[in-house]
Amino acid sequence: MRNMNEEIDILRFHQGLLLNLIRNPEAKLDYLFVEKNFSKKEAEDLFEVCDNLSKRYEIEKAEGYMNFRPLFNQFARRVNPKITTKECIDACLSQGLYIAFMREMDRV
Repeated sequence: MRNMNEEIDILRFHQGLLLNLIRNPEAKLDYLFVEKNFSKKEAEDLFEVCDNLSKRYEIEKAEGYMNFRPLFNQFARRVNPKITTKECIDACLSQGLYIAFMREMDRV
């Protein structure tokens, strides 16, 4: 029964994402979550990774860092294995999320 409830929760989550996609076709990250069958928890975990590393990027940039390869490596290790790092970067940029951080990660 637990598995059925999990599936219903995922379907509800995807339904909300699809409604957002109707209103905003540029919401590529939402599309990716549906396409790759992310649960709400997996999506929240990805946002947490992006939030934390984006903040760290801003701190390192303010301190004068020029090499963000270590930050990229951390990002690549922590991105959900259902998606590639490139897919995540492109979707976030398309949706307007974490712009400065994602642009830098795209360059690396």
